[in-house]
Formats: sequence, C-alpha cells, structure tokens
Amino acid sequence: MRLLKKKMRPNYHYSNPTFIRGAYKKALLVISGCENEFHIEGAKNYISNFLMILSQKVGDRMYETDTQNLKLFDRLKKKLDSKKLELGIV
Repeated sequence: MRLLKKKMRPNYHYSNPTFIRGAYKKALLVISGCENEFHIEGAKNYISNFLMILSQKVGDRMYETDTQNLKLFDRLKKKLDSKKLELGIV
C-alpha cells in the first residue's frame, strides 16, 4: 500500500518582500523585452496584474495597498512610458 504524502505549501506569500522583488524584476524584464505595440499592451496588462496581486479588495472596484507597492507601480509605469517613446509608439 502506498503512503499518502502531504502537499507542501510554498514558503512565501504575496506580501512577502522576496515575492514582491521577484515580481518587480520580472515586470522590468517584460518591459525591456517590448518590441512593438502588441508587446506594450501585454506589458500594460502585466503591470496592472502586478498591482492587483499586491492589493486587497475593499469594496466594489476599490482596492488598497501599501505605499511602497504604489511607488513600484509608478516606477513601472514610467519605465513603460519611456519604452513607448523609445519605440516611437504614442
């Protein structure tokens, strides 16, 4: 007879600084890899999902998050805007 093993849970959560740093670095890689307007749209979606994961739902279409996460989100938006200008996409 086979023994049942318990599934191991990951040792991190969305609010863990290690997870946030990794997600931020991944977002920077996504932005730097953009080559056309379709990639820019995908990067926009990735950035908005980045903020949604780090936020808590308060009400209908209302979320709250930490100020540090908002600063990271603003930096990502600025990087995306500079990438748009670099590619000549308005």
